[in-house]
Amino acid sequence: MPYRARVRTDQIALQLWTVRTLTATDVPGTLRAVAAAGYRAVELAAIGHVDPVVLRTVLDDNGLSVVASHEPMAGLREDPAAVAARLAVLGCPRVIVPWLPEEERLTHSDVRRYADDLGRLAGVFADHGLGFGYHNHDFEFAPLDGTTIWEILLAELPASIGLELDVYWAARAGQDPVGLIAAAPDRIRLLHMKDRSSDADERDAPAGEGNLDFPAIVETARAAGVEWYIAEQDEPVSVLGDIASAYRYLASLATPT
Repeated sequence: MPYRARVRTDQIALQLWTVRTLTATDVPGTLRAVAAAGYRAVELAAIGHVDPVVLRTVLDDNGLSVVASHEPMAGLREDPAAVAARLAVLGCPRVIVPWLPEEERLTHSDVRRYADDLGRLAGVFADHGLGFGYHNHDFEFAPLDGTTIWEILLAELPASIGLELDVYWAARAGQDPVGLIAAAPDRIRLLHMKDRSSDADERDAPAGEGNLDFPAIVETARAAGVEWYIAEQDEPVSVLGDIASAYRYLASLATPT
């Protein structure tokens, strides 16, 4: 049976971590280039100390909405109200925690405490009308005290916390992204759509230029109610060329809105 496209074009976004070398010196120009590549939504990360009012104006001028923001735990713990106020200006509906520090994941108990902290913060941000989530890398799938960090988080985090599955890092850890989505359809709300190259170094690549089965990922994710399909690369070879390539591929799996 031929693959049937199931992503909407208005569910495709770009993680700005991909273009961090460009936003470091030119935020307005970079966001214009992101919009020119076809994107109408972005996920914030590594944007620097830009006044949120100014940033909102640039986003609006380029027809870009914000779907989520990666926020370090240090800032969330220190002043969650300030983070919420900044994201309100940007029209951002969701906070994503992008990293679990090594010193806080040494044991099962460490991860449970971290999960408790995430649950507490999720409640704080819910009071501000914001969703909350967690983004994985590969270490979440390594053995830990007879289980894995991923399994602990699934068991300990409240259902209100949506997971952002990075399909590349999951695959690098030996996991099947399709199986992970199917096993937790009510928990995974966003996907990071970066591919896994076939090179010896197994670097990340633009979606559609590696060996991950994105049609199957999309089909499973759509059935699970995933909300956003977010193109990302940690180490793009050609920043603007790669984000354009990723958008074209993801759009080729999409139905028009």
